[in-house]
Amino acid sequence: MGGMMVRQSFAIGGSGSSYIYGYVDATYREGMTKEECLQFTANALALAMERDGSSGGVIRLAAIEESGVERQVLLGDQIPKFTIATLPPP
Repeated sequence: MGGMMVRQSFAIGGSGSSYIYGYVDATYREGMTKEECLQFTANALALAMERDGSSGGVIRLAAIEESGVERQVLLGDQIPKFTIATLPPP
């Protein structure tokens, strides 16, 4: 049995991942702040949830640092919206 480990900046997977590769490739950048990383991740998950029927519910985020793990749950109206149907009228 073989295997390999490759260092990479990020990895995505799961049933909704095929919907967000373009977003992730265009938006991810090295050196983001913790807040920017959390927003990037929430946006990516929200986009996947809007397109994938097997994804949904809440967004669970975790920021892992030397000092510990900070967890956050985004519910309903806290989840970013992107589709025209879900945007408020101008």
